Amino acid sequence: MRSLFLCVTAWVCSCVPLFAQVSFTADNVVPPYNGDFLYGTNGGWYWTWDGTSITDISVGNRSKNIVGIESRTFRPPIPADFVDYYGYDVSLAGFQYAQNLGVRDVTVILNGSVPGQRDNTFYGPDGKPAAGNTCNQSSWMFKNMYTPIWDGGLNGTPYNDTNYCAKYVYEIVSRYKSFTKFWEVVNEPDFDQTQVAWRSRGQPGNWWENLPDPCALTNLRSPVFHYIRWLRITYDIVKTLDPTAYVCPGGIGYLAFADILCRYTDNPVDGSVTPEYPKPASAYFDVLSYHSYPQYALGYWSNAANGFVYERQSDKAAEKFVEGKYLFDSLLALYGYDGVQKPKKLFICTETNIASASFDGYIGSDVAQTNYVIKTMVLSQKHDIKQTYFFVLGDGKKASEATYSFDVMGLYECLTDNGPASGGPGYQQKIKNSGKAFKTIANLLYKAKYDAARTAALNLPPSIEGGAFLDSTGLYRYVLWAKTTGDWSENSSATYAFPAALGVSPTMELRAFDWSYSRATSIVNSNSIPLTGTPVFMSEDFTVLAVDDDKPKPPPTSSEFALSIYPNPATPATTMTFTIKGNAKVNVSIFNAEGRLVKTVLNSRSYTAGTHIVKLPIQELTSGVYYARFETEKSKEMRKFVVTK
Repeated sequence: MRSLFLCVTAWVCSCVPLFAQVSFTADNVVPPYNGDFLYGTNGGWYWTWDGTSITDISVGNRSKNIVGIESRTFRPPIPADFVDYYGYDVSLAGFQYAQNLGVRDVTVILNGSVPGQRDNTFYGPDGKPAAGNTCNQSSWMFKNMYTPIWDGGLNGTPYNDTNYCAKYVYEIVSRYKSFTKFWEVVNEPDFDQTQVAWRSRGQPGNWWENLPDPCALTNLRSPVFHYIRWLRITYDIVKTLDPTAYVCPGGIGYLAFADILCRYTDNPVDGSVTPEYPKPASAYFDVLSYHSYPQYALGYWSNAANGFVYERQSDKAAEKFVEGKYLFDSLLALYGYDGVQKPKKLFICTETNIASASFDGYIGSDVAQTNYVIKTMVLSQKHDIKQTYFFVLGDGKKASEATYSFDVMGLYECLTDNGPASGGPGYQQKIKNSGKAFKTIANLLYKAKYDAARTAALNLPPSIEGGAFLDSTGLYRYVLWAKTTGDWSENSSATYAFPAALGVSPTMELRAFDWSYSRATSIVNSNSIPLTGTPVFMSEDFTVLAVDDDKPKPPPTSSEFALSIYPNPATPATTMTFTIKGNAKVNVSIFNAEGRLVKTVLNSRSYTAGTHIVKLPIQELTSGVYYARFETEKSKEMRKFVVTK
């Protein structure tokens, strides 16, 4: 994570006075996660923006007329030194604010330590205390981590007050548990400044056969056993306070580090198993959180070419993103986490993206990033990655000032100096095409569930990728694209026909990646759908999410009226017929595919019991998809119709 700081926090929950270690580990049980896929973001820190305004442009805030990108889960850090200085309650209002806008199942990073409570030991390459400033940095861990976690309420708190790590974790979890589902322990604990973590067995310094030098662990500066101790403390406290929540390592990138977590315990001497240290680190996390920056994995050595061969395009990048999950899963299975011997781990990815411009030969372009956003979100759900959080909300620098990939990984252009806080000019954010793509998929697939059987029934050829999603109205939505294959190229094309066995409508409504801004819907032949490298969204009937607070409504149960607009969706009628059983004031309005009001036909017009006909002003409408809404004091219903001219 690069300089992330998003001040969204939660209200205080009651502290449960339980004082004993939990009687289970992740070797015994991993609770199922049945939550929605929520399209996550990492917030970032930008001058003239605060937590509230960052939340506004992440989610959207109708009361302020702020569109946002409809990210409904975040990944904020809550650093120990921050809450020690400002108090544990400093950001409670921020988390409540985010929840009110629809944010839930947040991932919180537990990070850092407190001056005065920090282990100031300098550790040498062998993990032992070293004389002098061996690596010019003492440990980042808390001291006294190996004292008991609980003390039975000896000092009026359930935890042992001298175990500063336990105190920090308990105070945070007890306050934030109502909004947090995933607890990450230290962001990128395997960040390796010596760049040996990637090495394979047999190579000097590799982590498969050696322990990391504490100096190499930039975010720990401590023996890895101390990090495992923090995982164990967190697992014990989180499962005591909220057994349904999940503990994760804080976004790891190296398979060798995951192997270390499966090999070693928190035994400070050598990580071996003893009665006091009975389990390896893998017993103390339910979810493996990983980070994926596929720009570093899009080339391979070819003897035939006598050099590196590159595949710098979005489908290969998305493939590498998914591959990361399976590599970690396969390694965990070697240690018994296969769903038979021990419960399988769940997976989330808390940082991923590619840049919107290329630097140093790495992939990067506006269209590649746009395509990657949608493809990664589709493949996350297709491959059972429970949540994915994009890095980062806004570019770190202006495009003209950027010097490397991470400067331009935002979904917005550089946010610094154009926000509403600290004397800034207001909400002057500028969205990128990748942000439009993010908003489109987050809108059109919100609460829709990936359907593996329906996807298989699509019989997609090797040249086409995508998936089928079942929406909350019982209809299917499809995301399809022609797979990219060339180096530096997002150009690809294919034509797709829905199999006759699926019995889909002869026509489909099609929406492009930027529908969230353009609101353009076209009608395509289901037997001849042109595809490119940029994904498109299709459905026989898109429900208008923007109407009525973006929440699809169930059909009315009242028998007050019967409503008929057209006999056939492809043949729009010019009249609406309705029957009411008693006197009523009737409203009739027409909305476009975006959900915006385009015409009020009736406004509280009084009608008596009986059947009535109202003319719809079809001649005033351009070609496209529309929705007519009939409403009385007691009932409301919508009907879709298509205008073709």
